Amino acid sequence: MRLFRRSRATTPERDARQLDKLLDVAASELSRNPQASLPAIAARAGLSTHDAERLTGGRTSLIRATILRGAARIGDAAFLDDGDPADQVAMLIGRVWDDQTRNLRLTHLASRGPYRASVEEALAPLRSTLRIALRSGVDTEVMRSDLPDATLAWLVEQSVWDVIDMAANRPELASDWRQLAMTHALCTSGLSWKHALDVAHTASARLAQEETGPRRRSHRPAPTPLSPAAIPPEENPS
Repeated sequence: MRLFRRSRATTPERDARQLDKLLDVAASELSRNPQASLPAIAARAGLSTHDAERLTGGRTSLIRATILRGAARIGDAAFLDDGDPADQVAMLIGRVWDDQTRNLRLTHLASRGPYRASVEEALAPLRSTLRIALRSGVDTEVMRSDLPDATLAWLVEQSVWDVIDMAANRPELASDWRQLAMTHALCTSGLSWKHALDVAHTASARLAQEETGPRRRSHRPAPTPLSPAAIPPEENPS
């Protein structure tokens, strides 16, 4: 006869499953409503607020972990399609945009405030992949050669953040945000707007047909995903 009831002990495996579910729900809820509360997110994940706080440390930490997990996933998944450098850049940007369309509000949140530095670190593999295409474009005199590779890659990346900011705050300003993200990035890399628009149209057609056949990869640098242990301490918003 047992005198004491055994409590539901937490285990690393159980905590990991619960955290993964909590982050999934947080990504969905925060994309709909950036002001979603921790209790509401926890309830949708089937957890108590206490367990959610124990797993993440609080709402701010939950938002940060959700954003960084998404950024690390995007960085790790980056690759270059077959084609010339402009096509590769357009396809890379277009595919990332499609991935983030459902989470645009959360992506916009990631681009601002205390999360930005860690997000940029998590996106390092994506930036490395982009630099390969840009370097090839410079070598073939398709893209601008007046800047170091790292600077050009950073500017192209910022151009996409600018479009994300516009899409989140002024959605009425464009009818095809993916196309604008691709053309803005290509113009930043040195293409004329007409050339950029032609490339974006071609990339859009390829993306529309992706479900009908296998995708072929040409280049993919060794990924450096951001593991939970590697996530730096939360930045000070001030």
